[in-house]
Parts: sequence; structure tokens; C-alpha cells
Amino acid sequence: MRRLWLIALREITAYASVPSFWVALLLGPALMLATSLVGAAMAGAGPSAPPPAQSVLLRAEDPALRATALAAIETVNGLGRSKLAVQAAGSDPPADTVIDISGAQVVVRGQALSDVASAILRRDLTATLQQRALREAGVADAALNAARAVRVDVAWIKPAPTATGSQVGPQVGRFTIVMLLWMNLIGALGMLLQAIVRERSNRALDSLLASARSSEIIFGKLLGVGVLSVFVLAAWLAAGAAVAASPLGGLGGGLQTLLLAAFRSPATLVQAGAFYLLAFAMYGSAMIGVGAVAKDLPAAQNLSRPIFGLLLLVFFVALTQLSGDLAQTAWLAWVPPFTPFVILMAPPGTLPLAHILGAFVLMLLTTVVVGAMAAMALTETPLARARKALGFRPT
Repeated sequence: MRRLWLIALREITAYASVPSFWVALLLGPALMLATSLVGAAMAGAGPSAPPPAQSVLLRAEDPALRATALAAIETVNGLGRSKLAVQAAGSDPPADTVIDISGAQVVVRGQALSDVASAILRRDLTATLQQRALREAGVADAALNAARAVRVDVAWIKPAPTATGSQVGPQVGRFTIVMLLWMNLIGALGMLLQAIVRERSNRALDSLLASARSSEIIFGKLLGVGVLSVFVLAAWLAAGAAVAASPLGGLGGGLQTLLLAAFRSPATLVQAGAFYLLAFAMYGSAMIGVGAVAKDLPAAQNLSRPIFGLLLLVFFVALTQLSGDLAQTAWLAWVPPFTPFVILMAPPGTLPLAHILGAFVLMLLTTVVVGAMAAMALTETPLARARKALGFRPT
């Protein structure tokens, strides 16, 4: 254990002393804060307060037509798009709009009425005058009352959300968490690859193998780089949770609310941390094995392309799950490289518990196998055989 901790401390010291590490650490919280501030600014620059009510002076000698005009104004105000305030004659300041009603003739002076207000006023006054004309023509009041009682109601029934549409919102939040894990994993794997190749090229790895077992070197490096990586990930997740819990989290609305939705769930954040540790152990063991076989950094980069290509495929699978259609990708939970990301993207209750546990057991077994292969790659004899098989010349 002492040798393991010394190797881990060596990695922590090497990377924590580099300014770029602290830049990466602060990058996540800075982006979270900038996103929340932009969202709050956009919310503040959103729709402005409705304009003040338009004052209206009604002039009508016919009481029935005046009452009809007042009722039309109430209807306009009920729509909420514009407000008309009826003003008494002789009020100060004068009304914005003066409406003179004389039989079928309506004259509007001053500020114009909106199209909706004009249409409603014209409709109601026309209906009143038509009723009067029919009554004067001898139509019975019973018939007029029956015609007046007819009303047409238009009701809109909101369509029920589809299964896909109802899941898109929560999926955006989970996708945000997955992308944070994915970006941190990419960075941590790069650190591991550089660490093992650097020590292979300057022969420091040979000195380590002389005083420590290969398994201790692997776990020591995984522990050292893992501590730094988890520290960065924790800072990013904590920043997201802090922004989501602050008043800034609810100001932006829309996409910002969807992005921060998963950060409001402590269970989701804990689950994400556990998934990240498992993914880092599996991918990190494979990266150490690749670095042990390569003779220099260019060779290690070429050998590591399949691993980073696989992680790119993981990204596209998570992007596919963003649509909420999980039936086509649920089987990928049984494929260890995809297991943590597919399960994290799945909404709670979507995958059976036995499915999740079985997939993680398979992933743990894969991690053990990959770690054993990396330990063999660190030893001199398997390393020489691997280099010979890959066509590398001894250095």
C-alpha cells in the first residue's frame, strides 16, 4: 500500500503543479456561471411589460348602442392583448381615443383602435342594429331572443404528449451530465497515456518495476490521476448544482432550465460519480497497457486511436438516446465500454434492476481482464514480445 500511495502521490504532484490543470478545474464552474448569467440577461431582455391602457371616450346618444359598445370593450379587455379604459367626458387629461356612435355610423378620432378591437366593436354594433331592424320589421321578440341565444364556442383540446416528447426535457439534463463525464474521461485518459509513455521513454518505468509490482504501478497511477480527475469532475458537478439551486437557475427558462434539470437531483449526481469511477478504471487500465507497449508518444497516440474512437462512438450513442427512443440502444448496456453512459442516459425505471446489475458485473469483469493485460504489458518479457509483434525495434 505504501508503494501504491507513493506512485499515486507522484502523479498528483506532477499534474497539480501544472497551471493548465487549474485552468481545466475552473473552466467548468466558469462556463456554468456564464451560462446562467447569459440566461438571466436574456430573460431580463425578454418581453417587456404590456403597454398602459388606451383611454377611450364614448359618445353615443342611443343608450342601447352605448351599452353594446361598453360590452364590446369588456370583451376586448378579456382577450388580454390590449386594454381599453373608458373615460368620462370632460376628464383630464383628454382621452387617447374618441368614439362617436351615431346609428350605423362610427367615427374614431385620435389614437387608432387595434384591429381586434375594431372588429369586435363592428360585430357587436352590427348585431344590435340588426336586432332592432328585425324588431321594427315585425319579427316576434321570442324569435329575436332565440336568435340572440345562439352562441358558437371554439374549444381547443391540447394533444397528449407522446412518449418521446415527454422524455426529451429530462433527457437533455441527463445528456449534460453524461457529456461532463465524457469530457473529463477524455482528459484523464490523455494524462494517463502521457504519464506512462513519459516514464517508458526516460526509463523511469524500469526503476519502478524494480521496486514495485506491475499491479501496484497500475493502481497507483489510476489512483493518482483518478483523484485529480474526480476532483475536477466534482468541481464541475458542484458548480452545476449550485447554479441550479440558486436564483440564477430559474431565470433563463427554456434550454437553460432543461440543461440544469439533472443537477437538481442529488441521486443523479451520486450515480454519475459512481459511473465515472467504473468507466475510468476500465478505460484507464486499457490506456496504461497501450502506453506500456508503445516506445514513444507518437506510437502511443497511434495505438490509442481505437480507444478514443470508441469513446467518440459512445458520444453518438448518447446523442441518439437524447431523442428519448431507448428501445434501440438498451442492449448496449451489456457492452462494457457503453455500460455506464447508456444506463446513465436511461430514465429511472426504464431498465430493470437485474439488467443494470448484470451489466455492471460484466463491466467489472472486463475491467479486471483489461487490468491484468495492462500488468502483463508492464513486465519486461510480455512487453518485449508485444513490441516484437508490433514491429517496434528495441531502444
